[in-house]
Amino acid sequence: MKGKILAVIIIVAIAAFVANSALVIDKGTEGKYTGVVAFDAHASSGSDWAKISSEITGKAEDINAVNLKELGAGKAVKFRGTVSEFSSKAGGKRKTMAVTPENYSGGMQFVIQLGSIYTGTAVRDVQTVKSFGDFTNQTEWSQYAKALNTQVDNEVVSPLAINDSVKGKTVTIIGAAVSSGNQVNITPVSIAVE
Repeated sequence: MKGKILAVIIIVAIAAFVANSALVIDKGTEGKYTGVVAFDAHASSGSDWAKISSEITGKAEDINAVNLKELGAGKAVKFRGTVSEFSSKAGGKRKTMAVTPENYSGGMQFVIQLGSIYTGTAVRDVQTVKSFGDFTNQTEWSQYAKALNTQVDNEVVSPLAINDSVKGKTVTIIGAAVSSGNQVNITPVSIAVE
């Protein structure tokens, strides 16, 4: 009988020890134990940027060959033109320039986003390096689009420090375009100012 009581006491003691013990995992190291790693949109877009900008540059069509009224989710475009206007709003955080493409007479207005606030998801939607299926959910897909816009700002726009002195200059643009009414909005992957 003493043996059974001793066995029960040992089992109860082990159960109490296990119940009161907690595995402490440092924040940020969970992936080592679960296999699930927190999504980092900026790291993902940063590692993809060279492939994406190269892809958009390679498949960009001349603006005069594109049906601008039916751009859908977006299209890779390229053109050379003259800057007719520079705009800075929201305390300088929402900059754009209007450009008139060479040999274009279709009546559309072309607006190039110059950051640091970018609207839309054109770059994400035009590229094929990653698709929605590569992400866990819609939130990550949206974060990826925003992170790609940050790449545009860091890699393409900010180094040029474009300001109102660009008016009247010739520029060559390659980017992801979407249309709304009579306006074509372009998020650039390449800008050359002459």
